[in-house]
Amino acid sequence: MDEFTDITAMLDALERAHRFKKKRLVFMNRASVSAEVLKLRDGFDLLWKREGNEYRLRDVRIPPGALSILAGLFGRRDEAKAILAADRALGSADPLRLDKYLAVKTARIAAARHLYGLFYVGDRPLAALARERLPYLERYLPTMGRIGADPGAIVLRKEDIDILWEIIQLFDVIKENLKRDGALYERFRRDFRGHYREQGSLAILGFGEISTVMSLAKGRVMGRDFSLQRVEGSRMVWKRMPPFPSGAEVDRFERAYVEYREILTGLGIRVPEQRLTRFTYGKLLTVYAGQARINPAFVGHVMLHRLDAENALRLFRKVLGELRKIHEFNTRASGVKIGIDGQLSNWVLDSRDGALTHVHPDDGMMYIDTSTPLYRKDGREQMNPEVFIMTTPSFLRWVVRRFFLQEVLDRYYDLRLVIVDIIANLHKEQLPGLIPQFLPVANGFIREEGILGGEITREEIDKYYAGDAFIWKFYQFARRVDRFITEKIMRKKYSYRLPGKIKR
Repeated sequence: MDEFTDITAMLDALERAHRFKKKRLVFMNRASVSAEVLKLRDGFDLLWKREGNEYRLRDVRIPPGALSILAGLFGRRDEAKAILAADRALGSADPLRLDKYLAVKTARIAAARHLYGLFYVGDRPLAALARERLPYLERYLPTMGRIGADPGAIVLRKEDIDILWEIIQLFDVIKENLKRDGALYERFRRDFRGHYREQGSLAILGFGEISTVMSLAKGRVMGRDFSLQRVEGSRMVWKRMPPFPSGAEVDRFERAYVEYREILTGLGIRVPEQRLTRFTYGKLLTVYAGQARINPAFVGHVMLHRLDAENALRLFRKVLGELRKIHEFNTRASGVKIGIDGQLSNWVLDSRDGALTHVHPDDGMMYIDTSTPLYRKDGREQMNPEVFIMTTPSFLRWVVRRFFLQEVLDRYYDLRLVIVDIIANLHKEQLPGLIPQFLPVANGFIREEGILGGEITREEIDKYYAGDAFIWKFYQFARRVDRFITEKIMRKKYSYRLPGKIKR
């Protein structure tokens, strides 16, 4: 039996109440701009007529929109009871019990401290906001049961009208309370779900030159409604992004992350489902880019090792067909230009029959490197490239910024260089025998599309790869030096996983 049934019951109550608070806040926002409701509010003492000990509305011909807002504000007793029950549960909860629960259910002490703080630490945390609501909810609840959607059926006593007037006087205070409560709770539910792990293990799926791709291999995770879901192999994979200096920079990246995907799909380029999540602990801001898991057997560079030369060329032509969409978009008279890292490891074959050794004409392609949103508006990069320099060893950042950054970014917007990079990586895949067969196909594509720069030569491919390989070898060596300095000399934690030796 779970020893934390009291805490899980409280969280269930808070989750249900959160939905109702959001609805009430919507009605409050609508009431703030509704002319009919403002008129009803300002003439409140003139609206009611007395019949014995009861009061009824003088005029029941209230506009439907205003009536809906009034019922949402002053009615819905069952929803208000749920909010009151959750506030009482939080008010009576033992903070030490919640602290222990969070420590047990989250993987990191820093995460537990952060989540606990949302409830009990700082200026008006969730528990304090709940205590503020209790007096007027308890006083107001009986009146709410007498207000419904039919204005002709509303019958109130004098004390009910006094309570309604009191609520109207507190309108802005209540609205601000619910708004802050909603923002804090959204942070809690997002961060708690992200960090909840029970009997779980993390699987490292692969290392790139810069980032690590991982997924939850097994265990239980928490759903949106705080229900536990057993996971034997998560449908999402996650890439930890470089550190962001501020929440504003994360917001900028997220806008670019979403818009880049929308641009690609608008061109007919398929991309997997994606998601971004962030966690904040003090000044540390960690961001993960998530993507629906794909079958790794159909990733382009993996397939090359199974395909014969004919099918390898078919795969290459399919990638060029996707790049054609990019080229056609970029050559239009538009202020938006798309960049792309077109190497084969960023493409997945959507095989119609699941064949592992054949590429058929009706097979599709999917692009999976959407976590680096490369596009420009009026010549301005929408992703802040400074963020990605943060993965570079500190002693190299000024060199990268001064001599390499712009050149590297420009490569992704030059389709000819994108194709050069694709072919040059055949060296890395230990498949240089395919280069003479890829070159005529690439040059035919360049001529057909009118891409500037002329045909690609074997000498250019070999020279490009030699320079690229040297840069990446030096980069990974510098990262190992940086890790040694950080861990052995400065006695600090190094924030990145480094790949093993990469065969080039």
